[in-house]
Amino acid sequence: MQTGLRLQHCQMNLKMKNSKSERRKTMSVKFFVLLCCTTFLLPNSSAPTRAKAPKTEKIVFSSNRDGNWDIWTMNPDGSDPVNLTRDAASDFKPTWSPTGEQILFVSFREGGESLYLIDADGSNIRRVLDNWQSRSNATWSPDGKRIASVNDAVLYIATIDGKSVEPVAQTGFGSVGDPAWSPDGKEIAFIYYKPKQGYELRLLNVETLKQTVLLGELNKYPVKSDPAWSPNGERITFALHKFRAILNPADAVAWQDEETIYLINRDGNRLRQLVSEKGPDALRPTWSPRGDEIIYQQEVRGTTQLFKIDVRSRAKTQLTHKGSNNGADWFDPAALPVQPNVDLLTTTWGKLK
Repeated sequence: MQTGLRLQHCQMNLKMKNSKSERRKTMSVKFFVLLCCTTFLLPNSSAPTRAKAPKTEKIVFSSNRDGNWDIWTMNPDGSDPVNLTRDAASDFKPTWSPTGEQILFVSFREGGESLYLIDADGSNIRRVLDNWQSRSNATWSPDGKRIASVNDAVLYIATIDGKSVEPVAQTGFGSVGDPAWSPDGKEIAFIYYKPKQGYELRLLNVETLKQTVLLGELNKYPVKSDPAWSPNGERITFALHKFRAILNPADAVAWQDEETIYLINRDGNRLRQLVSEKGPDALRPTWSPRGDEIIYQQEVRGTTQLFKIDVRSRAKTQLTHKGSNNGADWFDPAALPVQPNVDLLTTTWGKLK
């Protein structure tokens, strides 16, 4: 009888020990899983952080108001100007990435013209397309995966890491400039110059590389520059000398009137003047994200200032007043797709130089 009780007691102790052992194993497994998850979720200081787009509308531009040409941002009414680059070298021609997370710009900080990226908050400045020299006049593809840029009179399309570079438009004895990618990604507007013939506004089909003349020579040597697409892709704004050039016996060129801002439909119809030519040259137009206003630059008492004009009413507002300012681009987070767009590149470029 006692032997049976001892045996039963031993069996109970064994079950209790086994139960405790199983609980310890279960707790160990749970702790291991929790440790792994915690380690995975902790921030990695060596990994590049995701750049953040502005939460409100911002205009990026170049200004020398602090003594050097730097990249600045401001509100659409000209308030709250912020210097992003603060470098002794000259920084020009900024343009927002499609997501607003980065700004592409031209800088002379390594001698010649090179392309650089900077995060929207002014951090993480880095050179892109490292093996390219004198790259300027760059434009983003709408998906943010490629840029089009001009070098030595040749228009190139390249991935931002420079691994794929393709010449898409070259002119022989002429030159190309001022590329602007269409909102649907299918075309690039650019300026084509033919020596002793003049300038043309052309469209390049990105897939076929076929070129179409949108606006040819209105008169002898009219200058066209800085095309920019409306957000819906239906219109293009650009700068143009409307009147015929006067050629003196030495073949020097003078203009009868100032360069100013024009609009033309995507199909080449309805060329119309937006800004009066009475006054200094008006250059480098760019659209507001809603397509109702256009920013451009114009000389004011020896300095270059930024203005915006309502496309319908033609009401004009001066945005900048200090130093000289040019090369504006306008970003609005409200213009981004509400649903995530898998084609829109938001990858960080922290490893690029």
